[in-house]
Amino acid sequence: MRILLASNYYPEHVGGIETVAASLASGYRERGHEVRWIAGDIGSRPHARRRDDVPVRVWNGIERLGFPYPLPSPGAAIGLDRHVAWAEVVHLHDSLYALNVAAFIATRRRRRPVLLTQHVAKVPYPNPLFRGVQSAAYATIGRSVLSRAEQVVFVSERVQGWFESRITFKRPTHVIENGIDTDLFQPHADDRRGSRPLLLFVGRFVEKKGVRLLRPLIEATPSCDWLFIGRAGDINPSTWRLPNLRLLAPMQPAQLRDYYAGADLLVLPSSGEGFPVVAQEAMACGTPVLLSESTAAGLPAIHDVVFTSTLARDDLEDALQRSLQTVTRDPGLRRRVASCARDRWRADTMVARYEEQLEGLVR
Repeated sequence: MRILLASNYYPEHVGGIETVAASLASGYRERGHEVRWIAGDIGSRPHARRRDDVPVRVWNGIERLGFPYPLPSPGAAIGLDRHVAWAEVVHLHDSLYALNVAAFIATRRRRRPVLLTQHVAKVPYPNPLFRGVQSAAYATIGRSVLSRAEQVVFVSERVQGWFESRITFKRPTHVIENGIDTDLFQPHADDRRGSRPLLLFVGRFVEKKGVRLLRPLIEATPSCDWLFIGRAGDINPSTWRLPNLRLLAPMQPAQLRDYYAGADLLVLPSSGEGFPVVAQEAMACGTPVLLSESTAAGLPAIHDVVFTSTLARDDLEDALQRSLQTVTRDPGLRRRVASCARDRWRADTMVARYEEQLEGLVR
């Protein structure tokens, strides 16, 4: 097949959607398909392109406000038409990104089938302006794209349920959970954890990820070390000046794997997402995760191997203490967590399921 893949950014930006898109691009190519991968290319972290990648320079200034939304130039959007004409099928990641919307419009002109993966539902931004813009976008652009795409796939049941209660789709939708590189993300042969509990957060430092909720937890756990790996968005934890908090910049997956495996617990109090890729990667390394109840509800089958909280301050503190006690007292927990992730989230399984959907649309 000739597959046009479109996503928000390339992996150099560091985020869940672009990580999944990279796995799919690689997987499709390994299976013999021709793939052109179009995504936003930002000047501060340019893409190390390979043949058939189609980087589009974008303006990314909005991300400083905690709202990652790359904006391509009008000329770049117009140039998508020839790539859509080349493709037999188009695979888009999310319904609202400007580049994806432009590609979708071109598919209607060129009569190319679209498979759209929707990664997130409505995000509860604390900023009322962001909430209003998001609601308006889903009610107009999002509804138009999602209802007209030939096939829609969701990454979790919670995201699927939110949209199915609001939109009528052309075909029955599917849930395909994101896959990860389980050959890379796996437990260390030896236990490299220290004497003090190490609690880890990985992701952008933004309100959407629940970063602000972590400050009271860090202050309440002076006997624990905290490590944040990411970059500042609308929140800058370096200004907190907490003695038990260390910050590191985003890093390559092979380096990140060592930090996952060395942590006692990944704490990710975000809401409104699908199931975060960083949680999958940490679990594959044997590290338990503490998530919001709404996030964990997206994949109910794994409820027995994750910790959850309502994210109310008292409940979050209680959940953290319970999680740490269980991690300490249950020596088999890390093995069960790693086994669940390895069995459930292999990248080649994800690629095979998407390949089946794309072949059906081409036929």
